[in-house]
Formats: sequence, C-alpha cells, structure tokens
Amino acid sequence: MIRPSTDLPLSDDPASRYLPWTVGLLVFLATLSLAAGMILSSAGENWRRSISGTLTIQVPAGPDQQTSAQSAIDLLRATPGVDSVRRISGGEVATMLEPWLGTQVSTLDLPMPVLIDATVDSGKSIDIEALSTRLSAVAPGTVVDEHAVWLRRLTDLAAIAETVSLSVMVFVLISAIMTVVFTTRTGLAIHSDVVEVLHLIGAHDSYVARQFQVHTLWLAGIGAAAGFALGAGAILVLQIYGARLSGGLLPDIALSGLQWGVLCLMPVAAVLLVVATVGVTVRRVLGRLT
Repeated sequence: MIRPSTDLPLSDDPASRYLPWTVGLLVFLATLSLAAGMILSSAGENWRRSISGTLTIQVPAGPDQQTSAQSAIDLLRATPGVDSVRRISGGEVATMLEPWLGTQVSTLDLPMPVLIDATVDSGKSIDIEALSTRLSAVAPGTVVDEHAVWLRRLTDLAAIAETVSLSVMVFVLISAIMTVVFTTRTGLAIHSDVVEVLHLIGAHDSYVARQFQVHTLWLAGIGAAAGFALGAGAILVLQIYGARLSGGLLPDIALSGLQWGVLCLMPVAAVLLVVATVGVTVRRVLGRLT
C-alpha cells in the first residue's frame, strides 16, 4: 500500500504505531454501541405499535370453560370502545409457550386457559376494573391483562438501555480524541528539531499541522476501516443467529437500510474527528511556542 509522503519522519514515530490499533478498537466499540442504540429504538417503536391498545383476557380451565369463554367474547363485543375480539387458537398458545415448555406442549395435557385478544379503538379508554367485574360475573375467574401497563415499563427500560448505549459511544469518541491529543503531542516532542528547521525555512504552523494530519489520516483510516469491518461483521452474525438463540423472547437484531447507512458514516466521522483534533492540537502547541 502507498503511504503518503511528508516532510516530517512521522513514519518512524513509535507513538503513532499504536494509533491504528487504538482507533480501530474505538471505532469497533462505537459501531456496536450505535447499532445497539438503533436496534433498541426500533424495538421500542415496534412494541408500541404492536401491543398498545390491546387487552388479553384469560378464561381459566374448568368444566364450563367453553361456555364462559363464549360469554366473555359476547360481553366484549358489546362493550363500547372495543374494536375487535378474537379467540386465540390452541396452536397459537402452544407457540407462545414453546420457549418454556418445548415443542410438545399439546401432548402434555395441561389445564390451559382460553385466551381472548381484544383491540381497543384508538383514542378511547376503557375502565379495566369495571370490565373485569362484568367479565367475572359471566365467566368467574377471568383475568384481564392490560398490555399498556407493562408496555410502559418495557419501553422505558428500552429507552434507558438506548441512552446508555449511545452514551458509551460518546465516551468512546471522547477517548479517541484524548488518545489522539496525547499521540500528537508526543510526535511534536519527538520531532521538535525538524519542526524548528521547517520554521526557519519559512514553513507556517498550518503547514506543519497538515503534515501531521496527512499522516494521521492514513493511520486512522486503516484502523477505522478495520474496526468498522469487525463491528459490522459481529452485527451481521448476531442478526443471522440472534433470532435462533433468543427463541422469540428478544427483539429482532436487525437494521434497516437507512440504519446501515447511518452506521457506515461512523468510521468516516471518526476519521474526520481524529484529523480535526490533530490539526487543532498541533496549532495550539506550536502557537504557545512562538
């Protein structure tokens, strides 16, 4: 590979040898953190759309279960604000219990409750306590589960996790800036004699800063590309095998095309940030010396 030439012997600088590794590791961590934040954001939005405004009614097992279930369905359909009512089939119940009880749920002969799914009209609210009382009168032992109660807790938890992941990304980028500042100052100290000679022959601080920036652009670009490739590869592996491992208990680890586009900007932004930091650091250090 062709390395850009500079007037300063920066390629022999021992401090800069670790820059690609440092930038690569930080870009890798930042890529994973940003991807986790976007996945959690998408999962929270999907949960809100798919579960908000729904009720699940459980009719317990017993000799009159079928009659009680039909009475509960009739009452729900006659309740103002309820848009649709559907009895969940035994196959769907078995699928929901499969992660805990295995694939042979139907052969276990367990006393399974009848599940009824009711959808509430958007913009309308239902008195859950009053509805529970009426259902208990026609179907004793019936339990009403309002998804919105635990949905708020679930989405709040996802929002907290999203904030934490994005905060990790910010701290990683700050760590990259601090590392670059230290490496640049070390390089200036090592090559102070050469920098002084360049000043004597008429070189400005901006020219010296560009020398460091070109050198850093090369090293940081290599590290950022490698770190992003590893991070993207890890995300793809999780995306392919995550659904099999989670068993439907966790949100899908998948990114949309737009999210992948945003993620691809991470290494570019990291390199630009590093190069800009180098330029500012060199100018500030040389400005104090003159």
